[in-house]
Amino acid sequence: MFRLICRPKESVVSSLQDLPPTCFILVMDNSGCILVKQIGASQCTPMNRSLSSHNSYAKDELHLPKALPMLATSRSLPTHAGTGLQKVKNTVQFLNTKIQKQFQQVAPLESKGTSRRFTEREIERATDKFSPLMVIGHSSHSIVYRANLKDGQVAAVKVLKITNLSREELLQEVDILSGLNHEHIVHLLGYCYSKDMQAVVYNLLQGSLKQNLKCLRWKERMNVAVGVAKALRYLHRSCSPPIIHRDVKSSNILLSHHFRPQLSDFGTAMVYHQPQKSLATREQHHVVGTFGYMAPEYVMYGKVNEKTDVYSYGVVLLELITGKAAIQKNMEFKHGSLVLWARSLLSHGLSEQLIDPNLNEDYNNEEMQRMMTAAQLCLRDSSSRRPSITKIIKLLEEPQYWVKVRKEREECNDEFKSSREPRIQRCED
Repeated sequence: MFRLICRPKESVVSSLQDLPPTCFILVMDNSGCILVKQIGASQCTPMNRSLSSHNSYAKDELHLPKALPMLATSRSLPTHAGTGLQKVKNTVQFLNTKIQKQFQQVAPLESKGTSRRFTEREIERATDKFSPLMVIGHSSHSIVYRANLKDGQVAAVKVLKITNLSREELLQEVDILSGLNHEHIVHLLGYCYSKDMQAVVYNLLQGSLKQNLKCLRWKERMNVAVGVAKALRYLHRSCSPPIIHRDVKSSNILLSHHFRPQLSDFGTAMVYHQPQKSLATREQHHVVGTFGYMAPEYVMYGKVNEKTDVYSYGVVLLELITGKAAIQKNMEFKHGSLVLWARSLLSHGLSEQLIDPNLNEDYNNEEMQRMMTAAQLCLRDSSSRRPSITKIIKLLEEPQYWVKVRKEREECNDEFKSSREPRIQRCED
């Protein structure tokens, strides 16, 4: 058996500098599928190996089965293996390029100071060997631990459950978060990327909105609503190209000591490229997100744009108003959906029944009405009729704008008593 010690920060190409041109290197996944095949290039001009001083990465060894002809050249392979080798060359070429691009995206981040790469041993030590007492959150695809870093900093470590998609999600999240800088978006401290562990390290906050919702006072709920909206405005308007989060929900909104929100979990976020038509076609068979928060056009057709996040944000507004989760098992809720339940009450003029009793009527009535209006607009079935997040912020922060919107909506309702569809565009906000 041939064992090659390959530091993950180095690309496959740079690792080939240790092999003569008479040898091959094969990189395989855990199932034995060949991902990369290259010929050694030790006679080539040496590449910059500045990362080689990181001896801690030496434990990430590539164990290759004896059954594979690791040291065989194409000349020494039997004739009947020629067809198979050519097939490997053809099928591996795309994966080779993809993996190298992924490493090239992540590897320079530490040198730029935007994030740090942690070893498995460092993560294990910081979480007290992944003690259950250090768990501060979990989901179907990850567990979040409190971590005491070596430099004394306290952080949160999200350890992904390794799947076929976890590597792509990790690289996506690290790549996106490393380029973001906003007070209402979590700060990336680093990551761990190896065969046996995939984790992201954030600044530690005081739990999620979902965990703390019922104990929040009205002023704090308003601050959360505005803060998350500003985070989305930053992603949609300040980032070029725009970034669509695709999983805005109460458990992905983290809170500080003073209940200042920070949007987290960018594992399913995507960079939004025009044209919309081609994007919708490309994404329609890979819908990600959380049931109860996903926009109808996204669920049915895979259509993605900034209005996808606006809809999910509208569900969060309902949670802030009602104190209830997006999906309920209570028989009071039709189909268990908070959205359907809220729409039913609003259509019958029973908006007061939406308000969380835990607030004990201690809230600003006008602010409550503004948030209800914002939620209704965000949750429109037609994405083209939902306002931008910029208009939602204006609605929440500017009472005069809310009065204008309310007046326009009342005029629309009166005008459309007999026929709504022919003039629907005139009721846009």
